[in-house]
Amino acid sequence: MAKWGEGDPRWIVEERADATNVNNWHWSEKNATPWSRDRLSQLLQGLVIEDGSIVIKLDEIKKLEGEATANNRKAKLIFLYEWVIEVSYTARVTGTDTEYKGKIEVPNLSDENSASELDVSSTLETKGPHEAQIRNVLKKKGTEVVQEALGAYIRELKEEFSKGLILPTDQVKPQVVSKGKTTIVDKRSFQNAVIANPNSSSEKTESFDVKSINVSDNFKVNPERLFEVLSQEEFVRVWANGNIQWDFKPEGKFALFGGNVSGSFVKIEPNKEIVTKWRLKGYPGSHHATIRFFLKDTGSSTDLIIEGSDVPTDLADDTQTGLNRFYLASIARTFGFSSRMC
Repeated sequence: MAKWGEGDPRWIVEERADATNVNNWHWSEKNATPWSRDRLSQLLQGLVIEDGSIVIKLDEIKKLEGEATANNRKAKLIFLYEWVIEVSYTARVTGTDTEYKGKIEVPNLSDENSASELDVSSTLETKGPHEAQIRNVLKKKGTEVVQEALGAYIRELKEEFSKGLILPTDQVKPQVVSKGKTTIVDKRSFQNAVIANPNSSSEKTESFDVKSINVSDNFKVNPERLFEVLSQEEFVRVWANGNIQWDFKPEGKFALFGGNVSGSFVKIEPNKEIVTKWRLKGYPGSHHATIRFFLKDTGSSTDLIIEGSDVPTDLADDTQTGLNRFYLASIARTFGFSSRMC
């Protein structure tokens, strides 16, 4: 049994005569249903699925039934959500006037399934000569695009509604990045915390390990063309699937995927290399990894090699998967010149 005043600060209530739920240590809950309805509608309505001459646009939410809550139990965050979704769509084929109508259904968006496990089914109501091609696009690429959008909802739900569920104690903890025997303190985050909490009397550090990652792909284009796709805003907006912030110059800022990825450009060498300070929204404090994009001319094609350093170890797998899926695979699907598609 800890002595009075020496236990976990989340349990210390000696100054609270009413024994209030200090720092939300006991069960607390936030209603995430209204926010979820709005965000799911934003992510799905207007979503475009393209494959060659076929363009499919999600039009209107026909059914959005369910609920979502964010909960805290003894500093453990628990997210409960369950949704049944139906969205109408219109499909068009370049060079024809026929509009194909139908709907997409997702019956199992819940905390029991990851985004990649979601069932995405579709029905096609319009008859026409391109029915088979449209069904095939919906089954393959349509499933991937919808799963990616709902994966964004799951990530944003957890990021948005984790705020305030585990409240800060009076102890300020500066960020520390461990690199072997070297320790780097994120002084700016620490100073900001002290300013925000002038009564702080203790300065403990919170450490996290970092590691390096890499992913790569080969594209059947020259380096100049691939560099355009990586650097020009009109192309980035397409493969990043939405609104972006993009100031492509040294020290220029960027934000992608609804703000889940952000950072700044450090070095730009046309057709050869782009170096960025880069972070996922879930990275601790204001920590940024260094992400480098290398373009290697192989003669008939170009290797795109993405290397990351100073990536928080706990989020290294998520970072590597995201770079592979939302950068390499998205570029491959969007422009169709990846070797993986040959």
